Amino acid sequence: MKRSFLFLLLCVISAIAIAQTTQTTQTTGMKLGLPKAHYHAENNDPAWLATATQLHGHLGPALVFGCRVGMAALDVVSAQGYFDVEVTAQGPFANPPQSCILDGLQISTGATLGKRNINVIEAEEYVFIVKNKRTGKTAELRPTPEILKLMWSRLEADDHEKDDAHAEMHRVEAIARQIAEMPQDKIMTITMLP
Repeated sequence: MKRSFLFLLLCVISAIAIAQTTQTTQTTGMKLGLPKAHYHAENNDPAWLATATQLHGHLGPALVFGCRVGMAALDVVSAQGYFDVEVTAQGPFANPPQSCILDGLQISTGATLGKRNINVIEAEEYVFIVKNKRTGKTAELRPTPEILKLMWSRLEADDHEKDDAHAEMHRVEAIARQIAEMPQDKIMTITMLP
């Protein structure tokens, strides 16, 4: 319930910010605006997808996976996010699309590079450690083999399948939406740490 309210609030704040920044300012006469993300909402999309894609630029599987990990982490450590959370992300994040997970984590936990409460460590395996700084409650989250296979399945597609950019984007978005709706236990394992 708390997590749903937080993301609904984020969506409303994002919508207000977008509306305000696209208006002409009286002091400079300049038109300010956020970049336009490549995202077309579908009827079954959870509201948080629009917020996630506004920061990231498009709807992708790794972004959605990162969001799901962050949402689950906040819930399990009973954190509100932004300032009472510390995130450590370990994994092969050197390049997109793997590094896109980091945008999802920042969006869903509120831990950001700017606040220095998210730490990124290059490693061979994905491990996400989230700590509630108020209580010390800490969890370790790891992706299931099933989700890793699904997330990276499009990377294994034949080159001729990737020639059509529109079809490729449709495949990417379909996988992302599938991850958004999957049961949590199919996406990750969660272990509470002492």
